[in-house]
Amino acid sequence: KGGLRYAPQVDIGEVAARSKTVMSHYLNAPDLTAETIVDGWLLTGDLGRFDPSGHLQLFGRKKNMIVTEGGKNIYPEDIENAFDGLPVKEYCIFATNFIWPKNTLGGEQLVMAIRLEPGSQMTSALKEDLAARNRRLPDFKRLGGYFLVNKDFPRTASMKIKRIQLGEEIGQTQ
Repeated sequence: KGGLRYAPQVDIGEVAARSKTVMSHYLNAPDLTAETIVDGWLLTGDLGRFDPSGHLQLFGRKKNMIVTEGGKNIYPEDIENAFDGLPVKEYCIFATNFIWPKNTLGGEQLVMAIRLEPGSQMTSALKEDLAARNRRLPDFKRLGGYFLVNKDFPRTASMKIKRIQLGEEIGQTQ
C-alpha cells in the first residue's frame, strides 16, 4: 500500500511518498533515480511535518531552506507569505551571502528582490507597508533590506520562480 511516512510530533523533515501511482524511476537516469527514490520512497524535496491531528503541514522546499549561523532554519516561502498582497509584480527572499558570497558585509541577512508593476514606482506607502509587515516577523526572519529588479523573474513551466537562477543573475548585475 502507498502512503506518506508518518512520525507524529517530530521536527520538520523531507516529505517522502510511496504508491503505485508514484513514479518508479527516471528514464535513462540511474544516478538521479538513486538520489530521488530511496527504498521505494519518492523524496519530494518538500519540507513538512504532521500536526497533532495527522495533517501534513508544508513549510517550503529543501533546496530553498536557509540555515543561519545560529542554527535556525528559515524557509523563504514562509517569509514571503507575510508579504502576500503587496502591490508589486513579484518578489523573492534571499540570504545576502547566497547572492553575494564574496561580500561578508551583509552576512546572513535576508533581503527581498522586488519587481514592481510596469510603470509604477517605489512609493513611501509601499515602503511603509514593507516595514510594517517586516516588524511583525520574528527577529531572525526579518529582512535587512530590499532592492528593485528591472526585469521579470525567471520561472519554470509551472510558473514557480527559479530562485537559484534569479540569485545568480542578481549577483552578476547588482
